[in-house]
Amino acid sequence: MTTAPLRNCTIVVTRPVAQAGKLIEKLERLGANVTSFPVIAISAAENHQQLLTQVKSLGTYDIAIFISRNAAIYGSELIKQTGGWPNHTQIAAIGDSTARQLQKQGLTTDIVASGVANSENLLATRAMSSVNGKRIVIFRGNGGREILADSLRNRGAVVDYIECYKRKLPNTNNDILTRLWDKNTLHGIIITSAEGLKNLYKMVKKDDLARLNITPIYVISSTMVELSGKLGYKLTPIQMASARDDDVVEAVLANCSAKTQ
Repeated sequence: MTTAPLRNCTIVVTRPVAQAGKLIEKLERLGANVTSFPVIAISAAENHQQLLTQVKSLGTYDIAIFISRNAAIYGSELIKQTGGWPNHTQIAAIGDSTARQLQKQGLTTDIVASGVANSENLLATRAMSSVNGKRIVIFRGNGGREILADSLRNRGAVVDYIECYKRKLPNTNNDILTRLWDKNTLHGIIITSAEGLKNLYKMVKKDDLARLNITPIYVISSTMVELSGKLGYKLTPIQMASARDDDVVEAVLANCSAKTQ
């Protein structure tokens, strides 16, 4: 059996730089040629003192939800600066990856969504079905989907946000993709969020959009599959089991057509 099953495969990873390293290493270990093309830039929110004031009131909430790994990273830094976690406030994570990140930061998760890490699966947990009268705070980045907060409010909860980090369009050189397409060597693009998919379409050169629309893309949800069609994508995206590194690698192993060439 070959030790390089992804030889000949050129894969683009669109994760933010700080979160792409382990996935890139795993793919390269299997023989893939990997190019980093970040489609989201992450940084701490600028209103630091205001955030510290918000975090100091954590003890007034019944549940705190961390909506992403970045929320866990940047939120936990604020928590450390304000004296630690209040005893009676439960911690909820959008998925296993976020829960693991919280554990690395010294926080134990009480509620974790199963399956794909998204608001819908978190809302399906037993803990989130009985929130009438409860106070809930959501750690997240700037903007984002409102389905989680809206649904919890409809169930009778009082919901606030702590926007502890910001996302923006990065200054990534789109010539990187053009060169790969010119050489006919781009076999797949990994995209793990709807925002990242939208950003990719904004960042690709206008003349390259037709080539993007027929390049295999790897996504993590039916929502992203539907979004890709609205953006003009012509194929059926490859839907991965989750954004976990192992699930991403498994999907690439199963679907990269270049590996047998």
